This record gives sequence, C-alpha cells and structure tokens, in this order.
Amino acid sequence: MTMEDHTIDALVEDFAAAVAEATGASPEVVHESEPSQGRYRPDVVMDLEHEGGSFRLVVEVKRSLFPRDAREAIWQLRNYLAHGESAGRSAVPVLMAETISPGARELLRDERVGYFDSSGSLFIPAKGLYVLVDRPASRKQARSLNNLFVGRRGQVLHAVWILGHDWFGVHQIAQRAGVSPATASETLIGIERREWVELRGTGPSKERRLINPRALLDAWSSYQTSVKPKALRHFYVRSTTPPDLQRRIDHACETHGVSYEFADITAGQIHTPYLSSVSQVFCRIPAGGGMQAMLASIDARPVREGWNLGVHEIASDGDLRFRQRIGDLWVADALQTYLDLLQAGGRAKELAQHLRAEKLEA
Repeated sequence: MTMEDHTIDALVEDFAAAVAEATGASPEVVHESEPSQGRYRPDVVMDLEHEGGSFRLVVEVKRSLFPRDAREAIWQLRNYLAHGESAGRSAVPVLMAETISPGARELLRDERVGYFDSSGSLFIPAKGLYVLVDRPASRKQARSLNNLFVGRRGQVLHAVWILGHDWFGVHQIAQRAGVSPATASETLIGIERREWVELRGTGPSKERRLINPRALLDAWSSYQTSVKPKALRHFYVRSTTPPDLQRRIDHACETHGVSYEFADITAGQIHTPYLSSVSQVFCRIPAGGGMQAMLASIDARPVREGWNLGVHEIASDGDLRFRQRIGDLWVADALQTYLDLLQAGGRAKELAQHLRAEKLEA
C-alpha cells in the first residue's frame, strides 16, 4: 500500500457506500492492514451479509491500475486467499484504485476479480452476488489515463509506433522522438504497465518492442476524439486546383527555407486515395516570418469563407519530425494523418477508417 491514509479511507468509504447502494447491505470492516515485515496482508478485509450468502471482501488498494499492475495484484491476492481463512464465508478478491484503465477493468472481469474506482465503477463477481456498475472516467481520471498522448510523451509513443515490431532501447527512442532519456524512460514504463510492449534484458541493455499495436491505436483514437481540435487558419489562393496548390506550396517552402507537411484530408488522399473529390488543401507549418513570406509568395489571402487552404500553425520544425517524402511532397506520416482525420469534419472519419485498414493495420 503506497497511498496516503486519508485517500485510502475515502476510497474504502465510497466502496462501502456503493456496495450498500447496489446490494442493500452494508459491508463491515473486520481488518485493516498494519505495517509489517512479515508475509503479505491485504489492505482491508470486509464482511458482507446478503440474502445471496455471506461474503468476505479481501481488498488491495492501489493509486492506479493498468494491466501489468492488475496481474501482479491478482497473483498476490490469490496467493493470500489460498493460504488464508475466510471464516466460512465466500471470499471475493477486490482491487481498488483511484483510476483503473479500461484494459485493467477488462482483465479483472475476465479473471473474475472485483474492482472499484473513484468514478464509482464497481464490479463484484461472486456466486449469489453479482454486481457491475460501469461509469465513465472523471476528468481527473481521464488526465491520468491519457497523459501518454500529450506533448513529449506523445512523441515517444509515436516513435515506438514507427519502429513497429523492432526491438529498441531507451536512448534510441529518445533520439528518434527528440526528448530526454528520462522522458523516454518514464513513457516506456507507462506503456509497459498497459502491456503494449514486451521486454528483454535488464539494466542499461533492456530493450522493448511493440506487441499490441491495436490496443495502442484504440487508446490513442479514443483520446483524440475526446479533445478539441487545434485552430485552423483559412486562406484563399486564386485560380488553382488542389494538386497545383500542393506543388506551389512545396516550391514556395523550399524557396523560403520553410519546413512543412501536408495533413488531414490532403495527407489521407496521398496515403490512401478514397474520396472522389477534395477542394481544399491542408498543411502544417511552423509559425513565424518564414511562413508569412511563403504565404505571401503564393498570394494566399486570409478569409473566413470560401477558403481552399487550411494551415495548422505549429511551434517548431521539431513537430514535423515524423513526416515523409512521398513523390515530390512532404506528408504527415500515416499515424499522424489518421489522428488528424479523427478530428476533422465531413467525410474525414470515413477516410480515417480506410487509412487505418489499409496502412496502420495492414
């Protein structure tokens, strides 16, 4: 048990209230763990009298639970129950945490181990007493679950995706993602807990590789569709078709020394053509004087309506580290394009699913 006592007490109280609301019976605490150098003891043991029988709820409390943590805790609880006494009651192992990831919840349900978290989600799988209350994550829980996809951690995750099934070390990923080894290590520990990678070796020679890309992609997709898309600047460039405009942008950026990548529907159509016609061009460019000079050179005029060029302003060239040269154009890689499309309107989501099937899951 590594949490503060008041946090544990609050969770236990909320758990007892949730059980009482769901079953009509209130569990009573019969044991609370004390610091010990001896063998493992659970954090809390509670007895519950219910018309379906007499139950002993054996509870372990964690700050957060991801699949790897859940597996370790399940083993610990089951080992305790195999050698402990339940006073003639039906023993039910329960894991409790402020935040339990969707993957950990699924694992616990499959293993028929109870759980409770601070959202009020509750699962008790006992003969004569089956309870399942599934509630959405709170904002605080969502931040805890989604911090992998934000900022520099997201860059690490992107680098892991690009390496596919190849083995990699911390320093290799840090260099590819443009982050410190500490940030890379912290992020990789996070995806270990989610069981998206496997490990070999120890210490400085430890290596990992991605083994569950679908779970990573599903989790990132869920996060991407939950956040507000970044603002897009709209421009009109006179008398040009989308392919012509793309070539003009590439030439102008090269002339002015500006990095860029085509994004959104433009990139999706380059990776996996799907839509019959597209009238607008989308690109991502670092903000600054170079971008302004490039836009002026193609006579791009800011407009609110009737636009044919959408520009995502970014902080620096570092945000384009994963772009690809396809033909004569710089294009966001397939993963970034997919994430862009999930936030775009119109038929972009259809294109996103087509891209995922053809490029990301092929």
